[in-house]
Amino acid sequence: MAEVRVTESKLTRVCLVIISLFVLGICFKVAKPVLVPFFLSLFISYAISPLLDWLISLKVPKGLAITLIVVVTFGLLYLIGLILYSSGKHFVASLPEYIQKITDLLTEISSGLEHLPFKLDVPSIIGQINLERVTNVLFGTLGSFFNFLGNLILIFVFIIFILAGRDKLADKVARAFAPDRASYLSRVLLSLNRQIQKYLAVKTLISIINGTLVCLILVVFGVDFALLLGFITFVLNFIPSFGSIIATIIPTLVAFLQFGNSLTPVWVLLAIAVTDSILGNFVDPKLMGQSLDLSPLLVLFALILWGWLWGVAGMILAVPILAVLKIILENIPSTRYLAILMSK
Repeated sequence: MAEVRVTESKLTRVCLVIISLFVLGICFKVAKPVLVPFFLSLFISYAISPLLDWLISLKVPKGLAITLIVVVTFGLLYLIGLILYSSGKHFVASLPEYIQKITDLLTEISSGLEHLPFKLDVPSIIGQINLERVTNVLFGTLGSFFNFLGNLILIFVFIIFILAGRDKLADKVARAFAPDRASYLSRVLLSLNRQIQKYLAVKTLISIINGTLVCLILVVFGVDFALLLGFITFVLNFIPSFGSIIATIIPTLVAFLQFGNSLTPVWVLLAIAVTDSILGNFVDPKLMGQSLDLSPLLVLFALILWGWLWGVAGMILAVPILAVLKIILENIPSTRYLAILMSK
């Protein structure tokens, strides 16, 4: 009888956890217009905190330093957004041409496989591609991104308050808890803050360098959509394991479709692969230190989950959120085992 009660108790707890997660997911979905700008502002705040610390070390008043950083960052993001939107529209306009090139390529492959028992039905394959639907999806994505730029004001209001109040948490902890408890919590929070800031700042810096170098490589070789592909590389660099692979394949495929059987796609592939190898194997470990070693399966699950919840912005934030969660779990003794389970 006692065993039955224990089993029922465990089953009840499991059901409560599942229901709680389901309700939490709905809340995240409904609160997307507020939570996405807030999480993006947290991400940006941690990424630009080293710059704020540097300006303060130069005796620049904190208020002026925050104002300078916010104005410059706002201007750069808005300018980059406008350029990306223009590049994206150019890509959508060029889509029929690239689909025709894919059709010709598949036809050529099909003709070379005529002696095989199976046949590649090119018209049927191309017929599966609904060009109008693809175009609408791409325009919808670009529109969502442009709407995100319209939320920049809200994001930077959050950033101002986060940066202005970042040093007050220690005082609040000291007033809220007993001295021994407050001292312990302050050390934990300081360690958490440093690790999260280091990860986000360094990862953002490496991603910017990687995206910029890929953009320059594509410009040198005359590949279309260099800026758009550079931005895609910047975003994919946050995804461990397979992010860099995808970021190498996409520009190479575009170069191949543009230049055909020339050596240009090969040189593009080699240049991007060498750049990624140097950054991934030497620069990143040197600056980042100990790797987070997130499980690829967990990363894929996070991308799908946050993409479903918050769309493109959710996919951009998925891995940083997962990394920050792992850092937090590592610093709490009772949850350290969960951080180990999240590793490779």
